[in-house]
Amino acid sequence: MVRYKEDCLSKKELQSVTFGLSAQDSSRMADIYIKDWLIRTAMYDKARNSVEIDKDELNKFLDDYKKQYYISQYLKKYIEDNLDTSVSNKDILAYYQLHKEAFKLTNNIAQIYYVRLNDMENDITQFKKLLSKKDKNELNRFIFEKAMSYFIEDSLWLKWDDVCKEVPALKNYDINFFTKGKILEWKDGVYYYYIQVKDIKTKNQYSPVMYEKTKIKNIILNERKNKLLSDLKGSILLETEKKK
Repeated sequence: MVRYKEDCLSKKELQSVTFGLSAQDSSRMADIYIKDWLIRTAMYDKARNSVEIDKDELNKFLDDYKKQYYISQYLKKYIEDNLDTSVSNKDILAYYQLHKEAFKLTNNIAQIYYVRLNDMENDITQFKKLLSKKDKNELNRFIFEKAMSYFIEDSLWLKWDDVCKEVPALKNYDINFFTKGKILEWKDGVYYYYIQVKDIKTKNQYSPVMYEKTKIKNIILNERKNKLLSDLKGSILLETEKKK
């Protein structure tokens, strides 16, 4: 238990800031929190005994804070109870088409199929055989078992810089070299690499709508929330005017 004069830092409060952390992180966070608590508590003690406070001003401040806290909790609950959080693909597409100029890429992005194997002839031969058969289940089982690294969710868009971090050799090529459908295979003496570019978009092209899906959904929800709050304030204003 940590004390400073009459004040005590409760075990419950300390546990609330370390909950879910590893033993090492929990100990580090507890030390930081205890030091901060001691500083704040000691500073408050010094301030309370050396500064004269206008009680009316303090009470007004506390009253304003209390009102603001109640209002914020009310608005939070009102949004939870009334906000329509369902956003369809149709909603997302409509927003995208209406604001398409806002969705130009600032980074190169790509859809890729990538597998890295140990440079072992049997594994490479088996991989190519399964790839040509187009049996995804069997191919994926092989990749999960044998591949050193892979990315086979080829419908997702990735930043090209992130792809290059995984496969640094790609930095040796100009981005315009990687056209849609491009396949690259090479060995470096340790690994065998296979990359197929399913699709690619470069800077200043329009971003694919699916790449912006999460962003657009959040924008739509935020616009709905703002309208909800604006309508609420308007209705409250009407109510108060009627009561004058």
